[in-house]
Amino acid sequence: MTRWNDLQLTCVGPQCLCLTWILIIILSPINHTVNGFSACRLSATQISPYTTRSSLNSQAHPNLVRNIFNMSMNDKDTVSLQPIRAGFIGCGTIAYGIASGLAKPSHAFYLSQHSLTLSSICVTRRSESRSTKLKESYPDVVTVYDSVEEVVKNSEIVFLCVLPQHVDGVLRDLSDKNVWNEDHTLVSLVSTSKVDDLIRKTNLPHNKVYKLICLPPIAQREGCALLQPSASNSNGHPYLKSMLDALGGCVECANDDIMNAMMIPGCLMGPMYGIMRNNRDWLVKQGVSPEDASYFIGRTYLSIVQDAERYSRDPCRFDELIKEQTPGGLNEQSLRNLEQQGVFDAYNNAMNAILSRLESKSDGSLPTK
Repeated sequence: MTRWNDLQLTCVGPQCLCLTWILIIILSPINHTVNGFSACRLSATQISPYTTRSSLNSQAHPNLVRNIFNMSMNDKDTVSLQPIRAGFIGCGTIAYGIASGLAKPSHAFYLSQHSLTLSSICVTRRSESRSTKLKESYPDVVTVYDSVEEVVKNSEIVFLCVLPQHVDGVLRDLSDKNVWNEDHTLVSLVSTSKVDDLIRKTNLPHNKVYKLICLPPIAQREGCALLQPSASNSNGHPYLKSMLDALGGCVECANDDIMNAMMIPGCLMGPMYGIMRNNRDWLVKQGVSPEDASYFIGRTYLSIVQDAERYSRDPCRFDELIKEQTPGGLNEQSLRNLEQQGVFDAYNNAMNAILSRLESKSDGSLPTK
């Protein structure tokens, strides 16, 4: 007979979690008491305080899960998790995406893999439709405040998510009220922000002020965030980089020039959707139904991008994929035709124009042909 108090499980990934529940299901018919199972330990890096109540209760007997959860959190051998107390000044699309990425119960596992757990999210009431939706979606962790000051006072890592023309007023008001303290970290999502300016306007230490660029899919742990300056060095932030890695990935940028350059491909999200729309409309003109055309284009581009993303740390990855195109084949010919039509030159011109706008050298416009 299985001795439950001799069974010790240490989970190191999703596969082990599946194995854990298989063992529970197989062994649960054996004569035992729920308390007898309490000696079976699950590492805190697998179960965090925010996931288990909502996501694990549906997978096994509630009393059994509750005892596993309590023992895993109380066991002296488990790893302590760094709580995240996040605040959002403004609640636009990007703020909502980051907050949702942090708050989703299914994402708590990924945070715990970086020794992190979400404690609370504070958000200003501005953009009330989104802040209200955020509160309704995650009522246990989200609090909506009427003032910016309240958000900052109840947070440690503060995301600045306002329009560029509002930045100076918001920061000036907070400084006048002496709200900032040594526990605060400011992360600006304002595309025109300069880190040195933010430091000067808040009087926060250099390792407590950052600029962050990301796209809405961070809510689903997709995409890759850009962070300036580096937070992972010895003088950086204790968990900001790890938190962003848990939400999909992060590249650190050493200075304004690198950050500005890295931001440009992210500005091609709109053109990417434009290409997909153009493909859909072309198919419709060929007699394909709009529904089939839209679904096919979305799924096809997804598979292409997923293939490109694999091993993308290798700088030769995209070159290798191009070399794989059959010589004289349809894909190789399509690429050659687009090159001859100057499509990639047009892309470079568009990227250079946006970079010029970011650097305040122009308004980013190109002459029409």
